[in-house]
Amino acid sequence: SEQYVVPIMGSLSEVCSKLWELDENRLKRGEDYRINLKGDKLFAFVNRKKLAEIPTFSAFMDLLDNYNAETSEPEEVTERDINKSRAFLNRCLETKVMEAAYTFLLSKRLVPVGYKKAFKEKLYNLWFQLHPRPNGDGTKRSAFEHTFVGETRKGAVLGLHNWVRFFGEECQGNVIYKSCRPQVCDDHIVTVGFMWNGNTKTFGSLFLGTSPEFELAIYTVCFLAGHEEEATVKLGNKSATIITYRKNGQIGACYPKLQGQTQLQHVLIQVEPDENSSAEEDQDLPYPSFIGSGTITGENRSPYLQSSSKSFGNKEIRLPIDLDDAWPYSKPDRSCCNCTIL
Repeated sequence: SEQYVVPIMGSLSEVCSKLWELDENRLKRGEDYRINLKGDKLFAFVNRKKLAEIPTFSAFMDLLDNYNAETSEPEEVTERDINKSRAFLNRCLETKVMEAAYTFLLSKRLVPVGYKKAFKEKLYNLWFQLHPRPNGDGTKRSAFEHTFVGETRKGAVLGLHNWVRFFGEECQGNVIYKSCRPQVCDDHIVTVGFMWNGNTKTFGSLFLGTSPEFELAIYTVCFLAGHEEEATVKLGNKSATIITYRKNGQIGACYPKLQGQTQLQHVLIQVEPDENSSAEEDQDLPYPSFIGSGTITGENRSPYLQSSSKSFGNKEIRLPIDLDDAWPYSKPDRSCCNCTIL
């Protein structure tokens, strides 16, 4: 249909705005769901019946039990898992949102010709194919697992940037909503802190009410067509930034944040040398063990840490919270996952 074909010369910002307009399956705040930023639970109400009746939401929720959250345990992908992933992509490809994303990417020669086969295979390889973790521990993960489902490592929550997943885990008592940053929350995006099965996410961002096909489409478009890891877009009448971190040509992490939220906060901690620390340990330094304790063992242990001088001592260091979202490691000054230590 002509109404959702993206102009060949459309910009990245324009196509993202078009994807937002075409998200017919997006739930309406106040009608289909309600949130309470000051409550014990983030979601006060979600119309589960409507979720189950929308094919893409239903196929998405069917995927969520495919994964083992703990990163130290290797993923086993079964034929059933693969079939469910492809069934989800089939449902997404039936939507105007995904067709618009394909039309735009094809006009830029960023995807092969062939919507139902070649493009679907491209989506599968981007999102569901397992790739080695950047810390070199020998395990693998998928971009879908990290971004939409969430992972845990040494007490930290990594990823989990999808509102349906958050709601489902909150209903089961696995997610405990802790706090929000109201200055960076609106009708489209919230930035919240929570516990997930005893693991901590200090602050992370989620879309609200959006369909899984919209999130898959906008992240894919920004990853493939964006020249930077941050893309400024207009969603309805609000500006936002879409983050797509990259590592070795693969999707590292994706999430939204409100426009203007870029400053990484600081925490003052004491860094003490540890002659026994190893390079391998440096790559896996977890944050929950030292937040609030005032001490990190190991001199210049991690590429995530930046000091105001080479001799650490009592110095301010900038510290991303969601370490696995700080992609690539060569740019540690970037705010990761909207996370800040307050």
